[in-house]
Amino acid sequence: MKNKKDIQTLQTITTEQLKSFDGFADISIEEAERIIHTLKELSLITHQIITEHE
Repeated sequence: MKNKKDIQTLQTITTEQLKSFDGFADISIEEAERIIHTLKELSLITHQIITEHE
């Protein structure tokens, strides 16, 4: 049996968490929000592709 994670349990990184990583400390809040949005979209697309091919 495969372990599937319900999509509602996925978490989104906060701007503070993103800015804590090396190289991200000096980005603006707006840029951090754009990066987070892009990461979330990529995550959802990846999740969709994986679940469709299981």
